Amino acid sequence: MFAGAIAIGSTAAAVGAYYVTLAAEFPSDALPDFFVILAALVVTSIAVVYLRHRRLVDRLEPWLRRPSDSVDLDAWRQALSWPARLSIFIGLSAVAVGLSAAAIMLVVTGDAWLGLHIAVGGLLAAVLDAIFAWLYTDAATRPLRRALIARSPMLPVTGPGIVRLGLGAKMAIVIVGVQLAGAVISGTLAYRGASAAVAAHEPTALALHILVVTAIGLLVSLSGCLLVTRHTTDPLRELTDLVGTLTPDQLSRRALPIGGDEVGQLSAAVNGMLGGLEERDFIKDAFTRYVTRQVRDVVLQGGLELGGELVTATILMADIRGFTPLVEHMPPKQVVRILNRYFTEMVEECMEHGGLIDKFIGDAILVVFGAPVRLAPELSARCGPRGPGHAAPARPAQRRARGRGHPAAADRRRRPHRRGDRGQHRRAAAARLHAHRRLGEHGHAHRIGV
Repeated sequence: MFAGAIAIGSTAAAVGAYYVTLAAEFPSDALPDFFVILAALVVTSIAVVYLRHRRLVDRLEPWLRRPSDSVDLDAWRQALSWPARLSIFIGLSAVAVGLSAAAIMLVVTGDAWLGLHIAVGGLLAAVLDAIFAWLYTDAATRPLRRALIARSPMLPVTGPGIVRLGLGAKMAIVIVGVQLAGAVISGTLAYRGASAAVAAHEPTALALHILVVTAIGLLVSLSGCLLVTRHTTDPLRELTDLVGTLTPDQLSRRALPIGGDEVGQLSAAVNGMLGGLEERDFIKDAFTRYVTRQVRDVVLQGGLELGGELVTATILMADIRGFTPLVEHMPPKQVVRILNRYFTEMVEECMEHGGLIDKFIGDAILVVFGAPVRLAPELSARCGPRGPGHAAPARPAQRRARGRGHPAAADRRRRPHRRGDRGQHRRAAAARLHAHRRLGEHGHAHRIGV
């Protein structure tokens, strides 16, 4: 890449020298001296530019020698900014070469106009050199930047240490720079050759010469604009394909921003959006494993006041009656099976009626109705005192599971009933049922801080 940039610089120097030979009249034996001085200065500038090039890639070279999945941020910044920084330095070096050559020739010949024309030729060469060195190096380093960003798509494309050139600035630099050089050369050619052409009665040759120079300038300008446009449309096409084929299960895909212009910033913004959506889906999935969908939506939508708020809610705390004497002589595995069946039933019914499972305490369960998902006060009070188990009848398989696994139930099935026992059981059950109904109809919810 550096060799290509130097070749471009040499071509630009030739253009500058061509302008000087058109615009200025060299004294006898001064033209060979000018070319010798120009060659020496160009070689010196190449050596200086090479040293600067090594400095600009000192953090990038270690990664190039041993590519890895981890990308150093400084190496990425150098890869992103290297084309612009190197091109600017090449242009400044060309300016220095032109001014130095003008000063030396001014001292050697004493001709101020010659020195002025050499300085102008050096400026034209510097403009062309910087523009096309940047276009070449930017195109040549695109595969490198793509390889870096593919390993870490969230690398920044703006910020400290990154040179940013917008699309408008790129187009303006190419069009104005190339057209300026072409206009200066064409104008100088017309000015210097007009009188000679008229005197020789050959205006057609002069006009053809000017036309050729102008056409070359337009062609070079057009090629530069097309190159800039291609640098813009290719990433846009890739970004359009990514967004157009994206599905909810492909949120881990990322765009590849390989520049600091508007397209690179857009790609980085799309990556940020995809990262946020992926994180949101992960949080949703994680929350759904522990809370209901309604509670998850309240949390993700920012419906919780971190400072606390006063709400009307109902708290239900339920446990298994006689659990301690029941499990004293029971094998641990059987105890776990009983708890699993009990908590499965309770959790399903409570969550179905908008309850939030707060915690499990041994054989007890603590459920909150009305927070953080809002319920009407009367509905919140009705859910808690009546008990969620009254909301829906148990399924046959669950009733069979209760009967098979509970030793107390088995004892009740085997124990003979005395006369009158059945009536007493019925009266007790009816009393409990009516008590639940009274609590459900007339229970009062309390205001609690959460």
